[in-house]
Amino acid sequence: MKLFMFQVGGNFRNSNVELHDIRFSIGETAEDCYADLRSQWWGDPQSLHLDCWGEVEQAEGYDVSLVADGGEPAADRLFFVNLGGYSPTEFTELHRNVLIVSPDAATAKAKALTLVRDWSLPHKDRLFEVDKAVDLSATLQQRGYSIRLAKASAPKPFVFTCNYVPIA
Repeated sequence: MKLFMFQVGGNFRNSNVELHDIRFSIGETAEDCYADLRSQWWGDPQSLHLDCWGEVEQAEGYDVSLVADGGEPAADRLFFVNLGGYSPTEFTELHRNVLIVSPDAATAKAKALTLVRDWSLPHKDRLFEVDKAVDLSATLQQRGYSIRLAKASAPKPFVFTCNYVPIA
């Protein structure tokens, strides 16, 4: 099985703009994850679509693999961190979505904040903010899978596809 990261989008009630979320699922292919993504979607069911997706093969110099055993958690864990901030040239809140290898959420958040020093305006309270940090290791362990992190022999970029794909 493989770990996939998806940006899903759609409508919710009276929204004037399309809403987006980052979701994770496991399968042999991205298509294997569609039923799971539909069950996770909180918006109008008929509007659900993919905007971006990719297999999570590596994060911060670690190869990422799944083991179907729910075994003992490793010292380092895989976190998804969503950062928010602003730019004076864009009429929107900016987000950066990153995968961080860290022993705990506090360290993951601190590492992630070093990645947005180029943003000119903070999200709120004069600080760049971590909107959310999700412990993917713990989340997948609840589903009977352990994330194995092994030092990579060579860096591998996150390969993803961006395209509008309805999956409702």
